[in-house]
Amino acid sequence: MPYLFVVLTFVGVSTFIIWKVVAQSRQSAANLQALAQKLGLEYRQQKFGLFDTVGAATGKLMEREVGFHQFTTGSGKTEQKWCAVSVFPKETGRLTFNLHQQGWVSKLEALFGAREATVGDEAFDKTWFLQTNEPEFLGAALVPEIREKLMAAQAAGGLAVHFRLEKGTVRYAELGDFSSDSACARLEQMLPVLYDLADIAEVAAARDL
Repeated sequence: MPYLFVVLTFVGVSTFIIWKVVAQSRQSAANLQALAQKLGLEYRQQKFGLFDTVGAATGKLMEREVGFHQFTTGSGKTEQKWCAVSVFPKETGRLTFNLHQQGWVSKLEALFGAREATVGDEAFDKTWFLQTNEPEFLGAALVPEIREKLMAAQAAGGLAVHFRLEKGTVRYAELGDFSSDSACARLEQMLPVLYDLADIAEVAAARDL
């Protein structure tokens, strides 16, 4: 009897975990599809077994290509799921940046030699850890209006949020997935500041010519 109880418990827990993953995957797909329809973007999805895998919502919005998608980092026990929205500047040059919240991760980065850039705004510099290959240019480009939007983004409640410019893309990402209604709304709200950052990338690119 004790052995049978252990087996039944294991089967029950495993079934619940599978059901939860399937339900979360389907909810993520449904939310992303609804977001695509709302913004007039194209939604692409692939089905894998029981899972309605989350694809991507992409298209042109306010004369720029944008995309909503998920990705993972790490593997096994360290794997983390992220949801993201990207804006593609028309041109990018040498400028790169990674802007994320101050915390134990940024302290660890600094310990291992990461160089932090500052903009001279005490509240902003205490909130954000900025890495860039052009600190003087970016410090000047992050005018008070853009810094205010970034501070609002940090206060919006996402987990481990960061803004990044690399490989021709300006991206906002946070821990989680599109099964969260609040995350979907938050990512949509990040578009204005991503457009500002894309403008900065294009100015930097024009300067590089």
